Amino acid sequence: MPPVLLTARLVLDAPNDGDTQAVFELCQDPEIQHWVPIASPFRLSDAEFFITSYVRHGELSNSYTTWALREGAGEPLEGTIELRRDMAPASASIGCWIGAPYRRRGLMKEALSAVTEHAFATDGLGLKRLRWQGLAGNAGSAALAGALGFTLDADAGTSFDFRGEQRAAWTATLRA
Repeated sequence: MPPVLLTARLVLDAPNDGDTQAVFELCQDPEIQHWVPIASPFRLSDAEFFITSYVRHGELSNSYTTWALREGAGEPLEGTIELRRDMAPASASIGCWIGAPYRRRGLMKEALSAVTEHAFATDGLGLKRLRWQGLAGNAGSAALAGALGFTLDADAGTSFDFRGEQRAAWTATLRA
């Protein structure tokens, strides 16, 4: 279970069974389906799998951590952040999504700031490097990464598997 992180406006905690419906509803958003590697169409069973299997597997295997964004303890889930440990020591990748009703309010930037601070803190995860990767063309996500201090990598040939096909990607790095 991830540590609870608090910001001025948010509580970041573990997604729970009560979040299934919110995940399902928020992931119907065409923007999320276009940019985030989730099932498309995204069904209620996909939301159930995310909560009951995917999130828990990450914690049990210590390979990734998922936080839910909330505007207060016990409030509805508004988005998620995932921190996935890399093979390289002291390194991880970060990914996120936020529901349409909660965008353009600075909530994701605030949440990501808390997660990156925790990731780099010696009393947190003690990481030295975070990597962001998004589909080429996702200007909003790239701008968010830039606002947090991530530097766009010069490697123009990057790609990743997105729903079974190789797609061009942008990557950026933030160092402690």
